[in-house]
Amino acid sequence: MLKIGQLAQIKSESPYVYEALTRIVNAVNSVGRATGVDPSGSIAAPAAIGALHVVAADGIFDLAITDNSAVNRGVFYFAESDTTPAFNRPYVHFMGSSRNLRLSLGNQTLYWRAYSQYLGSETSTPVAFGTPPVAVSGGGTAAGPARQASQGSGTAAGGEGGAGFGLRAVSGGAAGVGAEILR
Repeated sequence: MLKIGQLAQIKSESPYVYEALTRIVNAVNSVGRATGVDPSGSIAAPAAIGALHVVAADGIFDLAITDNSAVNRGVFYFAESDTTPAFNRPYVHFMGSSRNLRLSLGNQTLYWRAYSQYLGSETSTPVAFGTPPVAVSGGGTAAGPARQASQGSGTAAGGEGGAGFGLRAVSGGAAGVGAEILR
């Protein structure tokens, strides 16, 4: 959160400036809490979700995240699916602030995991469906088209899993060259 170290000195020299700065700091920090960002840098990642539950029938996958941890407004959830339990090239499914997702993916057998993230934080530790991860078959007769290569999410590179909004503050083009990795 935003802090001004010289406030004590300012208070004795100019109480009106002190009051104005205190109100500005409080307002900036309030916006940061409401949006899940820290105006002075990264905020702590949310705690790992409690569990991911997945059921499927007729090619429709139904996901439910249990998250009983304390979270602030502005938390986002992500699910990832992959054809292997190692999640080498996962598909990222953005869930927003919802902890439920229903996807029509056809008769595929997929492994699943999920995690949460604030806009200004790293991701929480991913939690897989099952320990070790358990495959879920979509069932039905619709196979759908072959999967295209995963393009990742946010600033993350294609196939880079567990990244949520991304591992870098900036990606792509000249702006992404040498961009700082957040982890």
